[in-house]
Amino acid sequence: MTELFLILMTFVASTTAAMVGLGGGILLISVMPGLIPPFAIIPVHGMVQVASNFTRVLFGLRYVVWSVFLPFVIGALLGAALGSQILVDIRWDYLPVIIGCFILIITWAPSFRHAPNLPGKYGILGAVQTFLSLFVGVVGPLNMPFLLREGFSRDRVVVTHATQMTALHSIKVATFVFLGFTFAPYIYLIAGMILSATLGSYVGTRWRSHVPEGRFRTILKWIVTVLAVRLLVDAAL
Repeated sequence: MTELFLILMTFVASTTAAMVGLGGGILLISVMPGLIPPFAIIPVHGMVQVASNFTRVLFGLRYVVWSVFLPFVIGALLGAALGSQILVDIRWDYLPVIIGCFILIITWAPSFRHAPNLPGKYGILGAVQTFLSLFVGVVGPLNMPFLLREGFSRDRVVVTHATQMTALHSIKVATFVFLGFTFAPYIYLIAGMILSATLGSYVGTRWRSHVPEGRFRTILKWIVTVLAVRLLVDAAL
């Protein structure tokens, strides 16, 4: 029953992300604590996010802006190298609290649509986001203001963001493997979630132009807020 629920939520999350560009990873990771061991949440979530983002890229490959992708990857490699030095000392029992707090911050922090035009900003973002993703899993919204500032179309923003997140989560998964995490006990769950993520990417891509973005994002913000508060309440109790 737990596996079926996670597979269903993966479809919902992947569809959500394909339609509006973000929110799917937050939605998925917010329901995972308590369903799988804390130390497995981020690597399993990362593996599924690779599939979700990569299939979103395949369905819209012509919209990728490669000039912002390459420096992001270079920064991501540096961020993973630094984060791996700290990761072994993390107390995973506290992960639900960390995730809950981070989700609330990401969801309700004031947005800065006019992000600063820093030199090398995508390399810096790649390093910072990948470093943080090793500990909290979800960091996608951090670079969205920078993509929006470029004036790209909605399709270019969504697919280019998915390309960056594919690289980030791939590097994160490789880091966990390098540090000794074994995916074998979760292989069937991951396979089901990857299939569900692929289907969600296809459905979300088809629906993208038909969904009022503003209303959908408002509903999504409140859903993930409730889930984040639930994590904090459960941890307190």
